[in-house]
Amino acid sequence: MILPPLVIDVRVHESGHRAFRIWFPLFILWPLLLVIVAFALVVTVVVDLAMWFAGARPYNLTRLLIGSMHLLADTRGTVAYVNSPTTLVDVKIY
Repeated sequence: MILPPLVIDVRVHESGHRAFRIWFPLFILWPLLLVIVAFALVVTVVVDLAMWFAGARPYNLTRLLIGSMHLLADTRGTVAYVNSPTTLVDVKIY
């Protein structure tokens, strides 16, 4: 099953200072995302069908929306480390 990211963990450590860590709980936004995507899916299907019936060149908006959701889900497991001489930033997406 493909799931969107649950949590983003950001850790910042500056030399000479105490490390700072914050978690962004993305699962709280899932219900809002579900409503927005469901509405957008209905709109894109209607637009694609109208374009098809009109004989115009299709834009494949539905495929674009579904592909965007897959791209969002594929961000799970992403880890980014940013190092500079004075700062270290770790970003992990679970």
